[in-house]
Amino acid sequence: MKFFTSLLMAVGLIFLVNHLIAQAIENRKPAGLIFEDFIYDEALKSPLLYPTTGGANANGTLQPPILNLAGGGTLRTEFDWLGREQPSFKAKIIHCNADWQKSALNDVEFLPDFNEFPIYDVRIAQGTKVGYSHYSLELPRVKLSGNYLLVVYKGRRETDVVFSRRFMVYDPQISAGGRVSFAQDVSRRNTHQQVDFSLKYGSYPVLNPRQDLYVVLRQNFRWDRQVAGLKPYMLSEFDRTVEYRFFNNENMFPGGAEFRIFDIRSRLAKGVGVARLESQPGFNAVTLYPDDPQAGKTYMQTEDLDGQFAISTRDDFGDPDYFPVTFTLKMPERDDKRTPYVLGAFNFFERTGANQMHYDAAAEGYQATILVKQGVYNYTYTVPDAAGKISNDAEIEGSYSLTRNTYEIFVYHRSPGSRADQLVGYQVLHN
Repeated sequence: MKFFTSLLMAVGLIFLVNHLIAQAIENRKPAGLIFEDFIYDEALKSPLLYPTTGGANANGTLQPPILNLAGGGTLRTEFDWLGREQPSFKAKIIHCNADWQKSALNDVEFLPDFNEFPIYDVRIAQGTKVGYSHYSLELPRVKLSGNYLLVVYKGRRETDVVFSRRFMVYDPQISAGGRVSFAQDVSRRNTHQQVDFSLKYGSYPVLNPRQDLYVVLRQNFRWDRQVAGLKPYMLSEFDRTVEYRFFNNENMFPGGAEFRIFDIRSRLAKGVGVARLESQPGFNAVTLYPDDPQAGKTYMQTEDLDGQFAISTRDDFGDPDYFPVTFTLKMPERDDKRTPYVLGAFNFFERTGANQMHYDAAAEGYQATILVKQGVYNYTYTVPDAAGKISNDAEIEGSYSLTRNTYEIFVYHRSPGSRADQLVGYQVLHN
């Protein structure tokens, strides 16, 4: 009887998790293709896109999907399909302008081959309780720099999209340099950071650098943490340098807090952040230690992955398995109904019903159960702003100018007569 009770609990929990994910994705599933990182089908899990120059390991997959047009290597995508079905998938690539809208270029202008890439590398996971098939594809190198959207679809219909991922390829024609510092705004000096930078365009032909260069700043590889369209402060034609220094906080970002972390690489031993590891016939469930809000507390420096995650297992048997992971945020129920969410790169920092938390009186806080693959994960808690559009991490996590963050500078330019924006400069900064 005990065995059947455990079995029913396992089936019930997996059903609940899948139901929540399916409901969440269905509720926000768009009518057509959207040009952002997005999962369209609840059976698809753990989509990765990373440069092959870093290797197909945990460290390699932590790298953002950005390539140097003049360098070596390609991009590799990997993903899982839950269940016994092994459908066929194909991929295509779409060139985009700086605003992430489809450019006017034809496929032959940026690809060496026909824009249809069947995914033949597929294998069934071995030694896991949650069954899935793992797919992998190395993308071809493109011929032009710029923004791109990878689209993976099922079967033969391009409209049956299962996920999309953005990536960039840059041509290093313009060099960028800068620094991250405390905000100049005295009232935000302890909570915000600013990025001052300059561009050197050398012999690169730019008719009007003040108007022709389009610059984007991004924090921690998050698309919800970017500043675009910054105008230069000063231009030196002699040095062919464009200075970007600001006095109205245009280049300011909330410093945020160091990301929280949990480690579920082992089926047998509890990793960092894990309070309980349950082995059931149909799954291994994880409950994390309860978290408290950090806002208003003293900044604490910890090692993190800037919100990223790395799929990995320490077990010497089988492939990485999937665990239902339960998060608990200890706090009173909010009166404004702006419930918290669990965010991280593993869910594209998107607020959906799948990672929305719900108040549990017995737990004295908010809880969410999310199905994730074995590995090491960074995460944070957020609430939507009053308008429900922007994620406000600081309300729960706090914001500190001492927080260590990664920033990127993207420089776009459209040459005279060209029909698309090119990415002609890229630089990474750390504070």
